[in-house]
This record gives sequence, C-alpha cells and structure tokens, in this order.
Amino acid sequence: MNFVEAIRTCLRKYATFSGKAGRSEFWYWVLFLWVLCLVAFQIDKALAGDVQNVMASGKMTITNIVNLILFLPTVAVSVRRLHDVNRSGWWFLLTFTVLGIPLLIYWYASSGKQSVR
Repeated sequence: MNFVEAIRTCLRKYATFSGKAGRSEFWYWVLFLWVLCLVAFQIDKALAGDVQNVMASGKMTITNIVNLILFLPTVAVSVRRLHDVNRSGWWFLLTFTVLGIPLLIYWYASSGKQSVR
C-alpha cells in the first residue's frame, strides 16, 4: 500500500474499528498526521507572530481543529493495527499511560499475524 492509498483507506474507514490495518497503512497515516499537524502549527505560528505567542496564549486553533478532525480515524487505524497483530483493540488504552507506549510502538511495528484456517 502506498502513501495515497493508505490515506484514502483511513479516511474511508473514518470510524471503522473492525478489520485489520497493515503496517504500511498505519505508518503512512502516522506520517500524514505528523506532517499535517506540523503544517497546522506553522499556520498558527504565522497567525500569532512567533512560537512564544502561540505557546503563551495557547491559541493553536488550526492545530486543534486538525487534531479534532483526525482523532477518530487515528484511533480506528490504531485499533485495526492491533487487530492485525492479534491484539484486542482495548490495548489502545495503553496510549494514556507512559509505560504502555513503548509496548504499543513495538506492536505497531511488528509484522501482522497470518490467520490460521
């Protein structure tokens, strides 16, 4: 799966938590998210004048809108990626702990498991 296909798939499956997502789909989505957030932050910085004003005022309006819009598809692709490595989607809740993040990154980077039939 290439970059454009991965983005289309994630946007088409905006709130689909069932199924599986391959490594390329997940990591291309993460790359897309990071680039989009970086661009949004640059826009916020240009509107505020500089980084100090953005951070001091907390007015990262564009960045917050981008994050809000892309939150659900990010959770969905993360859950589908966990399904691909034979983990429950509930493991995604480890995101909210500091110690669970390295384990999630390991699972996200692992190759998918073949279904036994």
